[in-house]
Amino acid sequence: MNFFTPVQLRILKTSWIPVLIACTIKKGADIIFPSILSLNLGTQYAIFLALTTLCMVVWEAVIKKDVKQFGVLAFVVLSAFSLQFILNEFLKTSSGQQHTALIYYFNSFAVFLLIIITRFYLNGMSDKMGAAVLAAVIYFVIPKTGSPTGTIPLGWLDPSGVWMEVVSTLVALLTGFATFISYYSIIFLTENSFRWPAFFIKLQSRIQTISGWEYFFIFFSIWFVYMGSIGELTYLMANFFEGTPLPLTLTAFVIFKLLLAVLCIYSLAGLLRNIITGRALTTGEYNPWVIIMHYIPVINIAAVLKLLFAEDKPATQEEHAVLYLESDRHAARQAMIIAGITVTVYNIYHLLTAPTGLALSGAALLGALYLLKIFAYIKLRSSKTYLLLVMGLNTITILFALNEYLLLSLSFLYLYYYLMQELFYPKLEIEDTVKVQDPDAGDIFTHTA
Repeated sequence: MNFFTPVQLRILKTSWIPVLIACTIKKGADIIFPSILSLNLGTQYAIFLALTTLCMVVWEAVIKKDVKQFGVLAFVVLSAFSLQFILNEFLKTSSGQQHTALIYYFNSFAVFLLIIITRFYLNGMSDKMGAAVLAAVIYFVIPKTGSPTGTIPLGWLDPSGVWMEVVSTLVALLTGFATFISYYSIIFLTENSFRWPAFFIKLQSRIQTISGWEYFFIFFSIWFVYMGSIGELTYLMANFFEGTPLPLTLTAFVIFKLLLAVLCIYSLAGLLRNIITGRALTTGEYNPWVIIMHYIPVINIAAVLKLLFAEDKPATQEEHAVLYLESDRHAARQAMIIAGITVTVYNIYHLLTAPTGLALSGAALLGALYLLKIFAYIKLRSSKTYLLLVMGLNTITILFALNEYLLLSLSFLYLYYYLMQELFYPKLEIEDTVKVQDPDAGDIFTHTA
């Protein structure tokens, strides 16, 4: 056991089943219960959200064959969502329009808090309710679209065509699967951290052993939430600055959600690096090219599959540390320097040949920054100062563009910073030097999910 117990891993591996059940219910409901279509969209959404959550929450009890837990969780889920719906409808008529969004938000959080507290209580953690609260907060605040643009673009498809139905179904299945995986990962990692205090150090270390499936599920969850956080941030920023002025209460609420999205991005980049590095070391081959591939959307699918199915090679933490520090990164460094210079030269060419709307002084300043960036790339191997200079200049030049991809670019630049650190200035942190003892075979931790 590294990050998940065998039971937890079984739940994660079979999580596609409740996703399929939930999607089938949603698609089949229109045919079996056509009266649902006569309900307003808000009511339809509430019904399907309750059923989807029910499938997600009780699946753990199904795998454990725990009838009592299944019944209690099913009752709590259905009761909580029913009460939420009734309360929302009541308050909607008695509260001002500006408070409706806040009411819905906190009512929804209360529902998931109750469900997750019940789940933790049934799993013998009545003395650690802080774990349930933390897990509920994390799961509730994470975006669940997985799209860095905020939505999945399907406008290129014929709205009345068959392909629209096929693609939208596939998107629903994929986002549903990612949401379920994220839920289970958050619940299990939080539970394990509270059951076994030393466990949290493992998440902070990049040289810990991690099995293929553990790596897959954690990476998948992090990538899904990170991309969704970018989309959430983009959407909120657009509404905040371009939308109509909001009342003070809603303005504070939007700022609060903005901060949550920023926190997700800030906290997940390092964790993503740790999981990728740990898995690469576990396979006994720290390949910098595979590490780079992880940070390139779509291409990272190949990298993930490679590490997922690679054979584990048992090694000590000290051996992982040596492999990590002494791996040959020369070719990858050269490639990143050449790529950085090439992109910068293209930017200079674009600045000189395409209309940018900048004044002559602004264009001259931007050109000077590009030249300075080329110099910084050339000197990148000399000192970490030049790495920071490259990051700073990239940030400034991205801000110069000031387009709809601003936040997307900055978020990927943040990932790029972690990647460049790994390639040019790898080092061990305090968390990497702490030797973590796995729980004994007789520990209750190893027998509970």
